Amino acid sequence: MRVSAIITTYNQPVQLEKVLWGYAGQKSAAFELIVADDGSGPETTEVIDRVATESGLDVLHVWQADQGFRKTEILNRAILAARGDYLIFSDGDCIPRADFVSAHMRLASPGCFLSGGYIKLPDNVSSR
Repeated sequence: MRVSAIITTYNQPVQLEKVLWGYAGQKSAAFELIVADDGSGPETTEVIDRVATESGLDVLHVWQADQGFRKTEILNRAILAARGDYLIFSDGDCIPRADFVSAHMRLASPGCFLSGGYIKLPDNVSSR
């Protein structure tokens, strides 16, 4: 099974960096990572390029110009760019557990989908 993890972002490079490092630390490296970017500035591109270089993570950056909130449109563009036959969706401020991708791979079943939750951390914890 080929897996594509798609994360959405918009002008949150500090949070996105933490998320990218979370994907770099996955127990399973058998996935492609796509950042679906709804018009962020150059700081976001710089973070993606730097973390990809430092971590060896293969990241595809799908970007569209900022014309207001168009999250669903950038998600559609990312889906079209995805090579996986199993798609995982998350947001650019949700740091994945180390077993996030492998749990999806283990629990995947034809005709079914998985839904999960998250724990919202206080800003002072996230900043550490």
